[in-house]
Amino acid sequence: MKTLTLPNGEIITYVDKLTALDIYDEIYIENDYLRYGIHVADNDVVFDVGANIGLFSRFMATQAKNLRIFTFEPVPITFDALEENLKNLPAEVKNYNVGLAEKEGITKIHYYPKVSADSAIIEFDWDLKVNQFLRNYKEMVVGFIPGAKYVPKFLRKSFIKMGLKRMYKSELIPCKLRAISDIIQENNLKTINLMKIDAENYEFQVLSGINESDWDKIQQISMEVHEHIEGGENLLNKLGKMLEDKGFNVKKEKDSRFGSMGVFMLYAKKSQVN
Repeated sequence: MKTLTLPNGEIITYVDKLTALDIYDEIYIENDYLRYGIHVADNDVVFDVGANIGLFSRFMATQAKNLRIFTFEPVPITFDALEENLKNLPAEVKNYNVGLAEKEGITKIHYYPKVSADSAIIEFDWDLKVNQFLRNYKEMVVGFIPGAKYVPKFLRKSFIKMGLKRMYKSELIPCKLRAISDIIQENNLKTINLMKIDAENYEFQVLSGINESDWDKIQQISMEVHEHIEGGENLLNKLGKMLEDKGFNVKKEKDSRFGSMGVFMLYAKKSQVN
């Protein structure tokens, strides 16, 4: 497996460098998942949904002692890297090579070797994504490819399409699915103190796997919400309303790093959590 030295000096196993450094920045620098009072304390139970190579779980283990961490990552090659990165962690860790959904089953996932963090069961809307990059050309294209500033305006749409097709060349691989409530029952969990969700367009399906009787066990949720899919309009507000109805205080952050690309952060916390 490939190894990489992160800016903080930690040596990790990774799948693609772009993903590893982006996730590092998201978690260690921007602290995207621990805002609006979201936190962990000693002995907490943490669910890392869409764990990728495990950097969120590694970071959580530095925030509190004796954590019990459950990770969920459906892509086998990414899961192998996760297991390497979570060896000897000062926490009790249980890793699941599955995706989470409404019920147990098998589907297929689009695995993107060049941007593994974006691997998804439901692909983004290609036309919408192209137009988002076009609207945010300077920030999202020139910012990553400085030479793109020399591309004439009338050619930029074609340039973006060509780049996305190359970057998101996928492999369709089998993916096992399970429901959160099955995991809760299997492990006899009474509380989930923090559930981090980065499920790449599958947020609604993940939450649909929670039985009504298990919602009281979940105390905090930090979640990326992806509206850049077909029918994804207003998903942030829909999920926010759903969680409010379950008794959470909800904060929606539209000015997240990729808000202009239809990716937002949602934070939900039960009122009794200090």
